[in-house]
Amino acid sequence: MSDDELSKRLLADAENYDPAAHTRSLLMPLRHVLLLQRAKFMSYEQISATLAKHGMTVSPTAIGVFCRRHFTKAEIERVRRERASRPTPTPADQLPGLITSTPPPLRQHKVTTTTEPVRRGPRIARDDI
Repeated sequence: MSDDELSKRLLADAENYDPAAHTRSLLMPLRHVLLLQRAKFMSYEQISATLAKHGMTVSPTAIGVFCRRHFTKAEIERVRRERASRPTPTPADQLPGLITSTPPPLRQHKVTTTTEPVRRGPRIARDDI
């Protein structure tokens, strides 16, 4: 291949390049999930490990780049505030048929009281006087 032909091919590739076509991401469908995980203070490594458990191999660096590009700090803080304002479900709410409300067991052990003042710390030789 001559230099002139190579130059023409490279020039044609450069002219046909569409930068908008290459900004799509595999993580875009998981945007809400990633936003929630970042709002819960999960690190990029933890998010990567979670995705790997579900069969999606993504490097922590790629997750970091995606999060910095698509999330603002204000958006993450907004999700944190929304989650904090919601009442947290109790186990009885999540599994109503399996958990019964029973009172806690009574104390079975004996509590002893001493009349001597309790000395704290190690005993040293002058304490015996």
